[in-house]
Amino acid sequence: MSILLLDKEKDMTSFSAIKQAQKELGFSKAGHGGTLDPIATGVLPVFFDQSTKFLQYFNSETKEYIADFVFGINSNTQDITGLLSYESIDNEPDEKDIKNAIKKFKGISKQLPPKFSAKKINGVPMYKLARKGQEFERKTQTINIFNIELLKYEFPKFQIKVLCSKGTYIRTLGVDIGKSLHQAVSMCELKRTKFGSLTLDETITLTKLKNLDKEAKMQYVKRVEEILIDIPQVKIRSSEVTKFQNGCQIKAREIEDTGKHFIFNKKELLGLAIVDENFMINPLKVLTKGEKIRNELK
Repeated sequence: MSILLLDKEKDMTSFSAIKQAQKELGFSKAGHGGTLDPIATGVLPVFFDQSTKFLQYFNSETKEYIADFVFGINSNTQDITGLLSYESIDNEPDEKDIKNAIKKFKGISKQLPPKFSAKKINGVPMYKLARKGQEFERKTQTINIFNIELLKYEFPKFQIKVLCSKGTYIRTLGVDIGKSLHQAVSMCELKRTKFGSLTLDETITLTKLKNLDKEAKMQYVKRVEEILIDIPQVKIRSSEVTKFQNGCQIKAREIEDTGKHFIFNKKELLGLAIVDENFMINPLKVLTKGEKIRNELK
C-alpha cells in the first residue's frame, strides 16, 4: 500500500510524471490526485497498485498555490503557453490597487472555467474541443477563496498566494483580477504548495528520486493511512478476516464513531468499510488477500 508525494517539475504532464515515478519505484499501476498542467509544479500525490482503490477518498477539498502573473499579455489559454497578444499599459497599477482588487475575490463566488481545461462537456475535455476550434457553452461553477494575499509586486509581474476550494482555476482567477483593474493578465508560474493536509516539504522531485538508490527511494513512499489521516482505524480479530474479505458484516468493538474506517488485522490493512449506526462493519473496499500495510521494500 504505497503513496509517493511528488513535487512535479515544470514542462511535464501529470500523466508523464506518475508513469516515470511508477517505473522508478517498480510498481505495476499508478494513479494521481489533482492534475497539474505542464506549466505547474508542486504537490502531486501518486497512488500505486492497490492504493489506487483509495483515490476517491483522498481529501482534496482545499489546495494552496503560489502563482505569478504578468500584466500586458492576453492568452487564449490564460497562461504564457498559449497564443499571446500584447497590450500597451497606459496606467501602471500600484501595489495598493492590486491589494484592493484581490480582496474582492475572497469568499464564495462563481467562476467560468477556461476553454483550455480538462473539464468535460459530454465526456470530452474542453481543451480538445478548443484545439479543434469548436464552439461550446461553458457553465460557471461555485468556488471558495479561503485566503488570498499579494506576496510580491514588481511591475509588470505580481505574485499571489491562494488557499482555495477544489475546482478553482488559478489562471482564471489571475485574469479576473486583471479585468477588475482593466488590465490584460496572463499566468507565468504556478506552484501547488498544499494539497489537503499534504505540504511541499514532504515531497520529492523526479530528478532527485532518480539519483537515489532503491532503499533511499522507498523512504519517500508512505502508507495509505499516513496520507488519508481523516479516516480512523479499527481492528478485527484473525477469526474475522475471511468474513470481511468475503464481504460479510462484522460487529465492531471498542469504537465510538460511525462512518468510513480502515480495517486492520494486526499490521495488515484489509480494506475500507462503513461502520453503520448499529456499529456493524460493512466492507466497502476489500484488498487482495495477504497484502501487507507495511512496505515490504523498506
